[in-house]
Amino acid sequence: MIAIIADGRWGKRVVDHLRDQILNGAITWGVRSTAFAKELMKEEKGVSISSYSEAIKANEVVMVAMPYVDLLPWTDVFAPILNGKIVIDLSVPQTSEDRHIFGWQTSCPEQLQKKLPGSRIVGAKSTSIYKLAGKEPDASSLVYITSDDEVARKRVVELFRSTTYSIVDAGELEENRAIDRMISLRVT
Repeated sequence: MIAIIADGRWGKRVVDHLRDQILNGAITWGVRSTAFAKELMKEEKGVSISSYSEAIKANEVVMVAMPYVDLLPWTDVFAPILNGKIVIDLSVPQTSEDRHIFGWQTSCPEQLQKKLPGSRIVGAKSTSIYKLAGKEPDASSLVYITSDDEVARKRVVELFRSTTYSIVDAGELEENRAIDRMISLRVT
């Protein structure tokens, strides 16, 4: 149903959290090193592990959880197989360096849409997604969903509806400029 692209222990936390929250075990975890990921997962059920390419090819929805600095170069490599996919960007600016990559005149999802014009980019932004230490989301756990593609945005809103998060259909991708500012204040 969905590929989650995220590596190492961070990737495992994202997969574990989102599998329990929204996906009911229908996850392909796309990683750089399948051997390391399998070692981390051990006896986990409901998650298949594969390379980035295999995970992307097998799923219509691709959720990407990686740092800003790695995300755009990653898309250069995988752009051809991301064509036609819904690509969900979970990135938020966490450091001052991250905030300087795009400034406030654009956002990572907007830049992804420019680099991947054949993909349907959706931003899913929340500080709570990055608090994956097993704590329950509180009342302030909002997930802001944005996309220039209304059908893709509504599909992702529905994916997140089954979670304990409060979902906000936040409109088009340019809204991420304000959302990133707000989130960076809460993260730092």
